Amino acid sequence: MHYYRLLTIFLFFCCALCTAQKIQYSKSGLKTPGGGDMRLIADVNGFHHLIHFSNIKKPVIHIFNEQLQLNATREVNIKIAENSNLMLLKMKEYYVLYVHTPRPSQHQLLKIYGNGAISDISYLVNDPADSSWNKSKATFQLFNIDNSFFLVSHTYFNNIKKIKSTIVKLEPERKAEVVTKLMFPYNLRTDQLREVTLVNNNLFVVKTSQDEAGSSILTLLKINCASGNILSKQYESGKYLYASPTIRYNGTDSSTFIYSMLRTPPGYRGVRPGVFMTQLDNSLNEMAPISILPDIFKDNTASSFIVEKSKTNGWLHFSAAPTNRKTGVRVTKDIYSNIDPDFMYTQTYDYSYYTSAPTAVRMTLLNSKLEKEKDSVVKNNGSYYKIHPGPYAQFVMHNTSYLLLVQELVAKKRGLLLVYPNEDGHFNTLPLRVYDQFNFMLSLLQTVGDNYFIVPFTNKTEMGLMKVSLNN
Repeated sequence: MHYYRLLTIFLFFCCALCTAQKIQYSKSGLKTPGGGDMRLIADVNGFHHLIHFSNIKKPVIHIFNEQLQLNATREVNIKIAENSNLMLLKMKEYYVLYVHTPRPSQHQLLKIYGNGAISDISYLVNDPADSSWNKSKATFQLFNIDNSFFLVSHTYFNNIKKIKSTIVKLEPERKAEVVTKLMFPYNLRTDQLREVTLVNNNLFVVKTSQDEAGSSILTLLKINCASGNILSKQYESGKYLYASPTIRYNGTDSSTFIYSMLRTPPGYRGVRPGVFMTQLDNSLNEMAPISILPDIFKDNTASSFIVEKSKTNGWLHFSAAPTNRKTGVRVTKDIYSNIDPDFMYTQTYDYSYYTSAPTAVRMTLLNSKLEKEKDSVVKNNGSYYKIHPGPYAQFVMHNTSYLLLVQELVAKKRGLLLVYPNEDGHFNTLPLRVYDQFNFMLSLLQTVGDNYFIVPFTNKTEMGLMKVSLNN
């Protein structure tokens, strides 16, 4: 009877596993380019674009249909210099490729449709009706607001210690239209611009600074685009440094979630790094007390993943591994960054609190007050990773926050593991039945509504796309 019960449970688990997911691969035989950078734009009028960028060759777009069949390959007739900044912005009917070369200054905008048709719309930024904003040497920011195409340009005025942000509406086949010009305080000597985001009718600005006593300050500004009125919120952390503060806006209730790692300054033998977070309403009033999670890298943690049990903002990720040991680093703009590359900041790290190379993976569940409800730690031993600290992907489908990680299987094979919180305050895990010899570019994962997600993969000298549908 005991064995019968075990067999019944095993069969039930297998059935649930089989019905919970549907996986499909492209069969294109695409060769990996062997260098450069890959990007993915999913669901452009039913097509998926896998794009290869290189400063040696022109960009190449591989176009897949909904069945993941390779329809066409297009070469984009532009050259991308090594010092260029790239951005992709998806609209409903098309997406925009923006290339900015700082020296010599050049702005290029291409409109790309799902079927691969390309039109050059650089005239929108190079020959606008109002040219007061397009002289900036910094990279522009692009935003999709209700399927309308907006650009934000920043200009720093040292004499008044302010930044002017010009919001421009770009409509192909027409001239660029300046919507508004906003000013906010900024001192290039003491402030560090961390994030600027345009959401609906508000411009959000995140910056950090230090006062005369050396205390670290995190400032959030919410600027109304119509009136120019500014709401401000400030937080002090003493000697501890705000590292990569980030905001997430919730359009459902107009709330703002802001979080940041708190790092010990160089040479300071204080408490280990923690996490600061708080939820703000539409007027930037705190909806719950500020939450500070201490020592997120204890137990030799390499990657710390944090998620709320309900009304989630998605998984948060913090890494103990060093990313840059230099100081006076220029902010390099990647394809999805909102940080202005023309501003400088100093980035230093102190790793004295590590006793050995971190390897463990930590997953923390928070309650509605952003308090720790559950901690789960996978203690990898360094030579064998049950779950890898990276790469990873996080996304929200069916009102559920999913975390996708690489899982080590038998005989040096690897799989993928979905982790998500349940209503009982625990984590559910769901192995994905993927080809164990594939390497998946998890950082490029994109969802298509609540239907499925797409992620690129490589297999030796070939590459393609994987589509995963989740029924629950």
